[in-house]
Amino acid sequence: MAHGSKKVVFFALGANLAIALSKFIVYFLTGSSSMLSEAIHSTADTGNQVLLLVGMARSRKPEDETHPFGYSQERFFWAFLVAVQLFALGGLYSIWEGIKKITHPHPINRPFLAVGLLLFAMVAEGISFLKASRELHRKKGNLSLFAFLRKTATVEVMVVFLEDLAALIGLTIALFSVLLSRFTGLAFFDGLGSILIGLLLIGVAFFLGSEMHSLMVGEGAPEEVLREVEKILSEQEGVERVVYLKSLILGEDNILLAGKVLFPRSVSMEKVSSSIDRAEEEIREKFPSVKKIFIEADVPK
Repeated sequence: MAHGSKKVVFFALGANLAIALSKFIVYFLTGSSSMLSEAIHSTADTGNQVLLLVGMARSRKPEDETHPFGYSQERFFWAFLVAVQLFALGGLYSIWEGIKKITHPHPINRPFLAVGLLLFAMVAEGISFLKASRELHRKKGNLSLFAFLRKTATVEVMVVFLEDLAALIGLTIALFSVLLSRFTGLAFFDGLGSILIGLLLIGVAFFLGSEMHSLMVGEGAPEEVLREVEKILSEQEGVERVVYLKSLILGEDNILLAGKVLFPRSVSMEKVSSSIDRAEEEIREKFPSVKKIFIEADVPK
């Protein structure tokens, strides 16, 4: 587990817990539907960080007889639960609350108290977002943001980054909703803001769920890694060709590789063994995240 990822999650947990409590207090004082949606959103985010920390802890369990490749994929399962919670507790509840506000409108009390809290929350979420962004930028290297989010197994940084981004957008929606309701006298805008926040959270939940599902069912290593590994194998002494190469992402910085390499019948077993050992050494040196390598030697039929 990367220390930077854990730090990002702990920071986000503290920020979201403080923001959630503040939002609930302001909701009880103002009766704003958008504020309640944001309070539920921050509560869901706080719970999500707890789930991520559970996944991190469980993924560190050592290999055993029932799990010979370890428990690192636990992180994908707990991150998937984050997506489920974000969808149900955050998205659906916010939409329901917005519909209720539109069908049974009531004015917002002390609207400028809500505005003040939203501005405070924006600053707190912004600091957390910048911290997650820096860690994400450090890990993504030359990849574009979207490509990194689609390929990364560093699920904690991805989840916190997307949650904080959604939070900043949601806070902006809530701020405009409260102000529109205050200056027009129409509670409709407050309810509409809650619905829009709910739709935003559902969109983020579907993206996260899709990415975690791909990792849980067995996503392979990035194509550029496989191309380089195939090149390393092909360049070894005596190798005729690489028959196939398979991979599986087991967790952050934990990739499994399996393949078959064709040697001429004339090559001795000693040379075959030496070539495979040298290839494995080169692969691990170039890609430290490749922890387990299984190469099978074969001869022409």
